[in-house]
Amino acid sequence: MKSLLQKSPYIIVPLSYILAGVIFYGDHSFMLPITLTTCFLVAYFLKERPKRQLLWAFMPLWLLILAPSIISMDFKRSILYLVCIPLVVFLGRWAQKAHFIPKLLFTIGFALFLGKYGYPSMLLALTDDSTFYETKPFPSDLVFLDKHKDTIQFNQKITVLDFWNTACKPCFEKFPYYEKISEKYQHPEIAFYSVNIPLKNQTFEARTEVEEKLNYSYTTIYGESMKTVQEALDFNAYPHLIILKDSTIIYSGNFVTGESIYIDNLDRQLQKITRHAGLTP
Repeated sequence: MKSLLQKSPYIIVPLSYILAGVIFYGDHSFMLPITLTTCFLVAYFLKERPKRQLLWAFMPLWLLILAPSIISMDFKRSILYLVCIPLVVFLGRWAQKAHFIPKLLFTIGFALFLGKYGYPSMLLALTDDSTFYETKPFPSDLVFLDKHKDTIQFNQKITVLDFWNTACKPCFEKFPYYEKISEKYQHPEIAFYSVNIPLKNQTFEARTEVEEKLNYSYTTIYGESMKTVQEALDFNAYPHLIILKDSTIIYSGNFVTGESIYIDNLDRQLQKITRHAGLTP
């Protein structure tokens, strides 16, 4: 038991990151503040440990975040973790000398600010718009139904599809922002659909009941099985946004983190698309 307690500081940091990801469904606006605050506290309470042991408390998580970024050469979601973890560790060690409470409060405030504003802004700034216009035909064999089980045809010049399922918490958080954008771009040739994808053994009636409770201004439609849709459109995470222009996919991506990412990216791209297509909302 004593040995386990002695080793516990070395698992607290990665465990806090993993648990925050599970509890908040991968939402970094919560994961980042929790992880950074935990790093500060662990660094502070490891007073008597040598620096080599202190390194082992944080290096596993740092490498866990770094490795996928190097493999994919994509640092949009990791850069703030990689930079700020060493920073708050330094603050935690510094707090051992004096003024623990002020430094803790500063760390919490700083971490909350990064989660709310810094992370979305960094993700937006590092988003490469050049990938936006890689096009491919939308699969013609996929079937989408309205709540009356009538087949939906995507006949408008621009169609925006927001894919979600009822087990996806971030999906529900994005609905008000999606509604705001859909109301801004009202035009006969622009269509916005919320696309519900069923969970295993979920009935059609159970899905429509959720739509009625949400009561948003945009139209909800219903896709085929999750496996069929994901294989046809090549994605496996929700929410997922697809934009069509003349039945061709011109964007397929994942605006999961933060209100400003969802609004600014979608709004910015729709401005480009509608201007290029000669459509004025």
